[in-house]
Order: sequence, then structure tokens, then C-alpha cells
Amino acid sequence: MLEAAHSRNLAELSARFPGVVVSVGRAGPRPHLHLYHALTSICAQKVRATFAATDQSYISHPLELFRGDSYDPAYVRVRVHGCESAGLKLVDDHTGGTSVSANGCDACVVPTVVDELTGEVIVDSHHICRELDRRNPNASGALVPQELRDAIEAELAIIDEMPNYQLLAATFVKSSSEAPNNEFAASKVRRCEALVAAHEDDPALVSAYLSKQRKERAAAEKLFDDQALAEAHARTVSAFEWLDSRLRKSTGVYLFGSGATRADLFWGVEVVRGEDVGLAEVWTGTQLTRLAEYFRLLCELPALRHAVLECPGARFGRH
Repeated sequence: MLEAAHSRNLAELSARFPGVVVSVGRAGPRPHLHLYHALTSICAQKVRATFAATDQSYISHPLELFRGDSYDPAYVRVRVHGCESAGLKLVDDHTGGTSVSANGCDACVVPTVVDELTGEVIVDSHHICRELDRRNPNASGALVPQELRDAIEAELAIIDEMPNYQLLAATFVKSSSEAPNNEFAASKVRRCEALVAAHEDDPALVSAYLSKQRKERAAAEKLFDDQALAEAHARTVSAFEWLDSRLRKSTGVYLFGSGATRADLFWGVEVVRGEDVGLAEVWTGTQLTRLAEYFRLLCELPALRHAVLECPGARFGRH
């Protein structure tokens, strides 16, 4: 039986951000997994791809990140519950990547999955996708075969450290002497300051907003000077070059043979984002021919088409 406070929080969240059923795969009963996400979030795209790859429908609750929906108290309360249930400490740093183990659990980001039958709140895209694969109606764990588990986890660790935040902000957030490169992160610090003041009587919310404030202050201080951005660009190019070398050793068209794994889904989202931030030149007209072939193949995967390529509003710089 759900605790009364948690039940109220879930009801408030659902009312605040109404959902619609997204049917994937075979027709079945009404889904009971609710996905709180944003179209452009790279972590949410990985989760939507996993829903599609495992033929699991869901109830979609889109949040608008630039409007600040992921800071909404109704959402943050549920996220905090998810972080605590998973035994994850709240975030206190920003490495530029999305690794929860490196940064901590951010109560003000997407995606979040809620199971309406149990009240379970699942946070962090890795945890969510692992659970979706466990519930895979076609074959439990099919996206991470046991014999490939260590190799796939190694790929996911590389992806976790991709500096997506820096590259995205540097590409799409206008900078000037009045609005420097770190303005996007600095604006989040100011948002948190206002929210702490507005909710000073709610210790859980104050803790979550202060945690987020520390994370974004760290980002503003160290991730967006010219040297840091140059290093982020170089790290991304190096990661794609390394991916090409591993693809050349594969016995099939995907990283680990003839079937797509979770590593391929996650890399697919990453290379599409790479194209959006102007890095397609890394694999077009270069020696990275295997990566170029892989990119074309990934763009035909139904799961990636659902999550990103044919999802209106999911790509940056595309209308």
C-alpha cells in the first residue's frame, strides 16, 4: 500500500502534467508505466528508444525544459522519492556527462518513470532502461545478453561521459560579452536561488534545489571556458574515432554482431545528437567509413525513429 504522502505527490504530478498513451508494438491493455520526459533530452531519448525496442507502450507526460517544468515542485518531490528509493545521493557536481555515479542524482532533470500499479519511481536512464529490458515481453534481458554484459556496460560507461551539455550549450545558446558561454548554467543557478526562497518551509524541496544549484554552479565555473569547450569537442571526436575502431572488429553490422543491443541504441542517440551539434563531418568524408555505415544503419532502426528521428520536436536545429 502506498504511503499517503507519496500517493498525493503522484496524483499532483499527474494532474500537473497530464499524459497520453503512446502505443508501441503489439496492441495490449492500457499501459501502467508513466514516462515524464522532454523531447530534446538525450537521456529521455534513450529511454523512449528502449520502450520501443522492447515493444512496451507507455503514458507520455512531456515536460518543457526551457520553461522550467523539471523544476516544478510536483515533479521534484517525486524525483526525490525516486533518488532516495534507489539509494542515490543528490547531485553535487557536474562533469559534463550524465553519469549518476559520477555526479549524483539530480532531482530537477528528466526522464522519470512511474509505475502506477506499485507507485515505484525509477530515475536515471540506465536504471530505467535496465528495468524496461528486464520487463521485455519478447525476451527478458534481450538488449543486454549475459555473455555481452561486461562489454556492453563498458560502452555505456563511455557514453555516460560524453560532454553533451557543453556541446549543446555551445552550439545553440547565444553568447556575447553580456551572455557568456556559461550563461545557460548560470541561469539555472539563479532559478534555484529563487526556488529555494519560494519554498523555504519545505526542507525536501530546499535540499533538492540547493543540490541542483551546486551542480549548475560547478558547471558554470568549469565547463564553459574556451579551453573546456575545446577539450569537450576533442573528447567527442576521440570517442567517435574509437567507436569506429571497435566497429571494425565486430563480426556483424552492429557493435556486437548482427543484433542491436542497448549499446547500439545509446550510441545511436549519441551520433544523431552529434549530427545536430555539427559533428557529422567527423564521419562523413573521412576515414571513419565504418562509423558512417553504422550511422546510416542506426537511422533505420524503428526504435531510434520512434525516439528521435520521427519524433516531432526531438532534434535541435531541425524544424
